[in-house]
Amino acid sequence: MRLLLVADVHDGVRQARSIRGSYDAVIAAGDFTYRRRVEAAVEVLEALAEIAPVYFVPGNTDPPELAGFEKGAVRSVHGRDLPLGPYTVGGAGGSLPTPFDDLFRVSEEDLGVLLYSLSPTPHILVVHNPPRGHLDKVGGVRPVGSLSVKRYIEEKQPILSVHGHIHEDRGIDIIGDTVLVNPGPLKDGYYAEAELDGAKAVVRLRRLTV
Repeated sequence: MRLLLVADVHDGVRQARSIRGSYDAVIAAGDFTYRRRVEAAVEVLEALAEIAPVYFVPGNTDPPELAGFEKGAVRSVHGRDLPLGPYTVGGAGGSLPTPFDDLFRVSEEDLGVLLYSLSPTPHILVVHNPPRGHLDKVGGVRPVGSLSVKRYIEEKQPILSVHGHIHEDRGIDIIGDTVLVNPGPLKDGYYAEAELDGAKAVVRLRRLTV
């Protein structure tokens, strides 16, 4: 199975429409708009859905109401599992509080409750907030990830875990047998691809060339 992984699109409809390739699904880890309206986020999600069916969670810049949005090939996995071929996708949106004017804030307790309510454990986890100590360093120095997300990944070991939120900590990491990825902000042309074969995930970071 071939997946397109994106995060932090921030109104980048042009960038979404510039991605080339064939994918079975788009996994989108939040922050679709700066414009603070559901309609603005949906515009971005529908552009991604032109590529492949979209499984998403909202980010901290997205309206909380987006967590319940579902239309056609666009489906939220905030607090729930959905099937994707032989796999399941599930996750949690929002972020821990930041110094900025977040629309969708969650606490460590909120994240833990949402994640542990997922049943079965998703093979593909999508959480806007990264786990503490992994792909979470602001300015390359200060970790701001979630302890609840880290604990959940350590215990449940999904095959793939997709995050965003920290634009400058793009990369690939591991926790046990779980491959973690922050594809980088699509608004700046960054994304990633994942190939899933059974319980194995191979991830490659990509950048738009146009």
